Amino acid sequence: MEAKVVRPFSQSPWPAWSLGSIFLASSAIPPNAFKNLPPFPQRAGFSLIMFGAVYVTSTGDVSNGSGISTAWCLTYLFWNGRRSLTAPRNPVSLFLTGATALCTGLYGTEYFVLQGSDD
Repeated sequence: MEAKVVRPFSQSPWPAWSLGSIFLASSAIPPNAFKNLPPFPQRAGFSLIMFGAVYVTSTGDVSNGSGISTAWCLTYLFWNGRRSLTAPRNPVSLFLTGATALCTGLYGTEYFVLQGSDD
């Protein structure tokens, strides 16, 4: 995939804003409603962290914004990735893990691959 396809999304705060909003909305779901759903503090805290990454990215500091997003998305996947994929699966935890993996790939590409290139 070419940089000109990925770059508009990986330098935009919108993917992180969307992910933070998804996690904030999921905070309204009681933790015992679904098995394998991350606890409330993780979901609420992760949304606040992603909103912080949105702020950093929107000020023009794309390098640090993508780094914050990548690091915390990888942390979430480390804590909850395998648990959300074990049986019995539920759509909420799968959606949270899938959206987090998507943002990890997007911002991770910006941070590790495209950073410093002028494409």
